[in-house]
Amino acid sequence: MIAFVYQATVISRGAVGKSFGSPVVRCIIPYLHRHFSANESNNRLWGIKVNPESIGNSILPGGEYCLKHDPRTHADRRVRVEHNYGYFWMVSDLAKTKNKPIVSNKTIIPETEAESFPTLINCQEMKNDEDIVLPDYFLRDNRANDPSAQCTLVAISYKDHGQKLLKSWTEPFEQFYGSSQNRAKVMSLFITEGDFTAFLLASMQKRTIRSKTDPKLLSRTLVRFGSSGLLEFNDALRMHNMLTGYVYLLDGLGRVRFAGSGEASEKEVQNLIKFAKTITPKLCEEKISDNRNDTK
Repeated sequence: MIAFVYQATVISRGAVGKSFGSPVVRCIIPYLHRHFSANESNNRLWGIKVNPESIGNSILPGGEYCLKHDPRTHADRRVRVEHNYGYFWMVSDLAKTKNKPIVSNKTIIPETEAESFPTLINCQEMKNDEDIVLPDYFLRDNRANDPSAQCTLVAISYKDHGQKLLKSWTEPFEQFYGSSQNRAKVMSLFITEGDFTAFLLASMQKRTIRSKTDPKLLSRTLVRFGSSGLLEFNDALRMHNMLTGYVYLLDGLGRVRFAGSGEASEKEVQNLIKFAKTITPKLCEEKISDNRNDTK
């Protein structure tokens, strides 16, 4: 009953005086709106910044709907994003944002404010076709639960275009950490949505990925097929546009400390490495020591 009343109030906020004239209803509408909006938005991770030019700013918590304003009735109603902006809204969104629906953090997300990478089940690791759960798989070697023991750069793509863009982030990161990559890892996650399509294409896509991936990196190459739970996962990370690529820097406890999208600029790469060094100060000290020993 409460859910029904809330749905009605959101659809007809501008027409409260006409359709919901009861003083009691007018009193509870603001409470219901704040209460449900707050609950819905709990899924979204703090610190991830949507590009001001992106349609993602108008997408409501949950990831499926946005509000459409009716100038005649002055009411807002919930409509599906594709019904409001068209079925090709992601293409125009990339053009407006230059492939960056979320903007990268200029400062590291504080440890006290950072939130854990959202859970995603039914993923597979490409080396052994092992079923894994995220973010547990990223943290499996950090048995001491030390937040500064490791950092993980998670690179997520849905399409080939997004995958190509992500190399501008992952390659400089790998080059910087070199032999320390067991504790400063790049994990690549390829997602194919659509349960039926994913079922048909899974084997073929795995073969393609294996043929293009260095065998040494297969344990760090992950795939995920199907749509179950994906909407919540995308919404938590603000990955509303699936035509580009996204990166998330995690600390040793799996908390997101930095996020970015699209092709990395030189400044963004500098920030990424600087923040990774902040997360893992001991690892950086070891790296400096190793470099000195190599020069002797």
